[in-house]
Amino acid sequence: MRTDRRSIPGFRRLALAACGAIAVGASLSPAQLLKKEIPEQARGVELEEHFGQRVPMNLVFTEADSRPLPMAEVLSGGLPVVLALVYYDCPIVCPVVLQKLLGSFNELDYTMGQEYNVLVVSFDATETPTHALGAKTQYTALYNRRTAETDAAWSFCVADQDTIDQLTGAVGFKTNKLPDGEFAHPVGITVLSPEGEVAAYFHGFDYPPRDMKLAMLDASNGGVARSFGDRLLHFCYRYDPDAGSYSMHAMNVMRLAGVLTVIGLIALIGGLLTVERLRNRSKTKTLTDAQHSGPLPGAGVPGSVS
Repeated sequence: MRTDRRSIPGFRRLALAACGAIAVGASLSPAQLLKKEIPEQARGVELEEHFGQRVPMNLVFTEADSRPLPMAEVLSGGLPVVLALVYYDCPIVCPVVLQKLLGSFNELDYTMGQEYNVLVVSFDATETPTHALGAKTQYTALYNRRTAETDAAWSFCVADQDTIDQLTGAVGFKTNKLPDGEFAHPVGITVLSPEGEVAAYFHGFDYPPRDMKLAMLDASNGGVARSFGDRLLHFCYRYDPDAGSYSMHAMNVMRLAGVLTVIGLIALIGGLLTVERLRNRSKTKTLTDAQHSGPLPGAGVPGSVS
């Protein structure tokens, strides 16, 4: 199993830490918000990329309706899982993450519960199913293809501290609790494979529907592709860990161009041969018809005197 541990660039890490600090300081005065110094507890928060790392299957969360939700059940449908680590009482950052995620789901031509599932887990062990239920009620109502199936596919959970530590450790999501009880934390989401392995990361607040689809195709190894176009998209694009996004894979595009060129040449040659064959067949038929036809009406017999 391959495990790459690449943290996001320093300036982005600093910006995300600052976001956490700002989220915590939403109730502070403007003068406090303008301070350049980042609190000590807000330093070091980052989203490390643990590609290939498997989330422990023995984890058990508590759903918004208070029922236990084992990680194995989340993955039982054989679909990729979009994992969002938030805390429901977050004043600024986490609601924006969920709103942006909802916007991406609404634009995506894949349907929740059919091509992917969603798992939202609070990393604040003091939060309760009531907090999760409030978020679930708010966001599932805004999904534009909402059904009972999509509601079941979008889980909002809480967990105990040990479960949270195992989950955040597996996906590289580091947080620090601030003195006033809020959290400094990275901004981003993770996509898991149907086997629970980390397959893709989205840093920040931007979750483009095309990239989300590519992440789901990657996570399922193309298994959720709905069309030839999806398979073509999956073949031509690859995740660039340095850029933190999907970009066209030059080698695969060249291979595809080569294959298409060969297919085009074969089709052209086949077409030309078919035309030539039809032309020869037409000439042969004309000659055969001429040989089997009698003298033209009114034609004289050779040697006779009219």
